[in-house]
Amino acid sequence: MKAAFVIMSRAPIAGETKTRLQSHLSPVQCAELHKAFLKDIINKFSVIKKKYSNLDLYLSITPPGSENLFEELLNDDFKIIIQRGKDLGKKMYNSLFDAYNQSNAPVIITGSDLPSLPISIITESFAGLKERDLVIGPSLDGGYYLLGMKKPHLFLFDQEKWGNESVLEKTLKAASKHELKSHFLPEWYDVDTFNELLIFREYLKTTDKENCDYPLESKKIIDNLL
Repeated sequence: MKAAFVIMSRAPIAGETKTRLQSHLSPVQCAELHKAFLKDIINKFSVIKKKYSNLDLYLSITPPGSENLFEELLNDDFKIIIQRGKDLGKKMYNSLFDAYNQSNAPVIITGSDLPSLPISIITESFAGLKERDLVIGPSLDGGYYLLGMKKPHLFLFDQEKWGNESVLEKTLKAASKHELKSHFLPEWYDVDTFNELLIFREYLKTTDKENCDYPLESKKIIDNLL
């Protein structure tokens, strides 16, 4: 099945990314960590692309004009989309809308803070859209780390506040109101806080380094920082 996958990312600029980690890391270290996360998730999707040639890949970036900061991180598998909108919900919807218009296929969106996300979950996300209207990856904080749909629905992003424990609940209520059927992925976590970084470090210790899932770039910088 053809599908489009969108990764949302800020530009890796010191002081403007991974700011919640600045309680323990310097702004420069946070930016370098962000770069490593991006490298790993981009490499992971390129592995998937080799098997699923009908998968279109997009990197949705902010701020506008920062395209050059991603040149060393991206490969030819990805196209860049510029984020548009006043809040996270509008930026997500517009990114999905732009990818949908370019690919004319079901669209899935996730963030750049998931270097540990297994390839098996990613492939399950677009497989789930064959039979369901939505695919949702619930996160440990009460939100979601991934959202997929056969076509963009603005009502799924109509929330006053983002980044809190009610995001998933409100999304499910909106989907139910419009009679959309959902496929749920395994619960997972992104890496935004120092505690989550420590959890990620333990994950790296217990995961097979020879696995194509393994986030090697993240491992290198975390070993150096911690």
